[in-house]
Amino acid sequence: MKVAFSRIKLTPKDYIGKPMAGYSRKDPCLGKLDDIYANGVLINHNDKNTNLLLISVDILKLPLSIVEYIKKKLTSKYEILNPDAIVIHATHTHSSFDLTGEFYYLGGMLAFFKGVMFADNKNDRFIVWMVDRIIKMVAKLFKDLQPCKIAIKKKSYNPNLVLNRRWPKRKVLPDLGVIAFKQLDNDTLIGLIINYSCHPTTLSFANNKLSADFPGRVIARIDDLTNNKVKSIYINGPSGDLNPITTSGVDLEKIDKDKTLTYDQRGTYEHTKKIGHIIAEEALKFARSIAESEYFNTMDIDVYARRLLIPQKDAVYLSKVFLSNKVKWLIKKYFLFKVAKFDQKYVTFPFFMEERRHLQKYGKTIVQFIKLTASNDDSYGIITIPGELFEEIGKRLIRTTPTLEKNTFIFQNSQDWIGYLFPLETYITEGGYEPFMCYSPLCGAYIENGTKKLLHKIK
Repeated sequence: MKVAFSRIKLTPKDYIGKPMAGYSRKDPCLGKLDDIYANGVLINHNDKNTNLLLISVDILKLPLSIVEYIKKKLTSKYEILNPDAIVIHATHTHSSFDLTGEFYYLGGMLAFFKGVMFADNKNDRFIVWMVDRIIKMVAKLFKDLQPCKIAIKKKSYNPNLVLNRRWPKRKVLPDLGVIAFKQLDNDTLIGLIINYSCHPTTLSFANNKLSADFPGRVIARIDDLTNNKVKSIYINGPSGDLNPITTSGVDLEKIDKDKTLTYDQRGTYEHTKKIGHIIAEEALKFARSIAESEYFNTMDIDVYARRLLIPQKDAVYLSKVFLSNKVKWLIKKYFLFKVAKFDQKYVTFPFFMEERRHLQKYGKTIVQFIKLTASNDDSYGIITIPGELFEEIGKRLIRTTPTLEKNTFIFQNSQDWIGYLFPLETYITEGGYEPFMCYSPLCGAYIENGTKKLLHKIK
């Protein structure tokens, strides 16, 4: 087995004035707190000449159209790469550039609506430049491959870093996962894949400066602690409803009575650094605690994929939030979506990919399971999810995997972004703004069921 880590800067020279994604801001990018990057790791199984390529990008979201464009460019240059064995992940920082058009026009909700309908993703030139940079990074990965051994481990970890914004009193214990690589003939760490669950929103809607948010500080802290000798890549777990704790405080009873305390937090760059540093220090400590007997010189890599079509329709129900939900959905379906065009390919990089069947529109997306099997037949799994997965669905999926729960990770916002992925019962009983930010309120249910079918088939 061989591995290589690399990263490449994605901050363009003309970053001032570019629209930023994640909030409906009144101003574009006005400065820089830190640079944004693409981080990559290439894992090669020598015996079968199998490659698994993971790329994490400091961007709010990467829809299927952009992901397919990246893969098309990579596989045309490196025929050895299997498109399904290339995982493209967006860290979901809310302080990076808008690539999908919704946030192009400045202002409030009306500007957001205008962006959905008319922006035509005016950052295409940056997207093409970004992909060229990613291709350059992957070339370095192939060049830097070195023999290694691998260990995979996770544990629950939350020292007052994260809360559930919908249910603050709920005890949140996200998994901190590490996939550690060491040099084959000694105990020297090469690099880490770090998996944790928290929205990268330590910087509030008041921020207008470019930043990778806390995932960027995780990687920078690993660099500092190891004198740049241990490389790292950060990939977010299920965190659709998990927010960082910045200015809200940790009195969960108080926050439960007044949820504006978490929704309207005014975090600063000091919070960004604090949370990033805590995660980095614990991940490095955790990796170094893994016993030598838990490392393997080789792992078989098997990649499974299921492509899904999600209908553009609402659920059938009656509840106290029915009217509010229905109004939002009708505005989306018959006003926003009626004007917006999602079915173009590689022209304006639409933020949803659509397919028509029998006069019905469906959103196209993909879920995956990556199985890593060690020489002693221990197996480990990675589930890729195309959106912001609510904590509850993440727990249900982990329980259905063909690998042990303790050996399975979830990589959200990977291969696509089709929206918030919430339980249907949450939508029906509570509503909220999340159903407005997705292709369909049924996305969570379809993604959960589709993923479970894939996992059962593998079993």
